[in-house]
Amino acid sequence: MSNPYIPKLAKIIKIVEESRDVKTFRLKFMSKSDMESFSFKPGQFVVISVFGIGEAPFAVSSSPLVREYFEVSVRAVGNVTRALHRLSEGSIVGVRGPLGKGYPLNELRGKNIVFIAGGTGLFGISALLWYIYENRKQFSNVMLFYGARTPKDFMRKYDLDAWKERIDVYLTVDRADETWKGHVGLVTSFLDEIPLPREDVAFIACGPPLMLKATYNKLRSLGYSPSQIYVSLERQMKCGIGKCGRCMLSNGKFVCKDGPIFRCDQLPERDIE
Repeated sequence: MSNPYIPKLAKIIKIVEESRDVKTFRLKFMSKSDMESFSFKPGQFVVISVFGIGEAPFAVSSSPLVREYFEVSVRAVGNVTRALHRLSEGSIVGVRGPLGKGYPLNELRGKNIVFIAGGTGLFGISALLWYIYENRKQFSNVMLFYGARTPKDFMRKYDLDAWKERIDVYLTVDRADETWKGHVGLVTSFLDEIPLPREDVAFIACGPPLMLKATYNKLRSLGYSPSQIYVSLERQMKCGIGKCGRCMLSNGKFVCKDGPIFRCDQLPERDIE
């Protein structure tokens, strides 16, 4: 049995600058056997180590069907993430995982799916969007509502362009510039403006705490039940294996072990943020 505290070595084979403070890192394990055995479910995460600095958890944002590499997208907000941003292609990092529980695919198949994401919250649902894209016949209508502060803050634009082929993508910004001709307003405004499925629907939300809470409250006011709403609470995690206690919820569950994906009828309302 492998030690969950010991990371495996992976090389950064590609870096994409998403914005001034966000980068996507494409990683490949140094060991061929580690790469061949690595598989994850949409919604699971890995813990990345920058040696000599520390480690931090990140959602796997690439398709779970790609086996040659995997990706994490990272905003530089702390010591570990800033150190990760200073690395270059060819650098070696440590990887623990995949960890946590992903989206319950068996519950979602055959349903209408509505994604609501804000800012870097797109990273937490990207793998599921790719899974649905590549298994499109298993799902009914699929919509993505995605909001960013400005047009320059949209993440993974190359994925957005690809998803539009099979998924209805709606974009909005808080503040438009001279280049933006699309929707302006909070991402939750789409819930009032776009006709939503009433039956056999699952809402998938990922984003900052205020957005998650607003999304949940709006959907409840529209008559949807907590059992139809799924949220990602990954921002609360640290160790990834339920030892540090940082991500314990008020019902005694751990985000890292029991989530980070939760159906809202499985959570106390005060934890949905």
